[in-house]
Amino acid sequence: MNGNIKINLKGMGKIMKKVWIIIAVIVVSATFALSMGGCAQQIASKLVEKAVEGAAAKSGDSVDVNLENGAVKMTDESGNEVSLGGTTIPAGWPSSVPVNEKIKISFSGSSKTDGKANWNVSGNYTGTGQELYDWYKSKLSGMTTDSDSVIDADGEKTYSFQSSDAKYVVTLWVTESKTEVAVILNISEK
Repeated sequence: MNGNIKINLKGMGKIMKKVWIIIAVIVVSATFALSMGGCAQQIASKLVEKAVEGAAAKSGDSVDVNLENGAVKMTDESGNEVSLGGTTIPAGWPSSVPVNEKIKISFSGSSKTDGKANWNVSGNYTGTGQELYDWYKSKLSGMTTDSDSVIDADGEKTYSFQSSDAKYVVTLWVTESKTEVAVILNISEK
């Protein structure tokens, strides 16, 4: 992976294109602002917030942007929100889905659209992919297993698991290479 994020905007509606473009601008701007220290960082963060809010207003959208603790939060006037870039468990994370204490979160986010919430964390796990996969299967055993797979190819193992109950759909992806175990955990409200 080279660190570049590619988003295919073809076929998306006009609103979704705007959202992804605004998110891309925020992420790049936030990275710049947060790389500064002290007073300069505070000033740069406020400038980025105002610039993004102004750009959204010019296209007829109203958003509120907050850059705090390395995270970006956007809220529109309908109450839909997106929060990206934290390194802790996102606010509102359902207690019925634990986050393994050996996961070092490097990115987290949440969103709320049309009253439905979505939370995610990603990072690295200290241990083996099989251990983490088994741990989640055990912790989520009260849910219905929707899909479950283990793929071993070219020296990497990928474990994926999706479970659901009346309220949530939980998806786990674990990729284990010779040097690291990477994890993505996502919860979506039904």
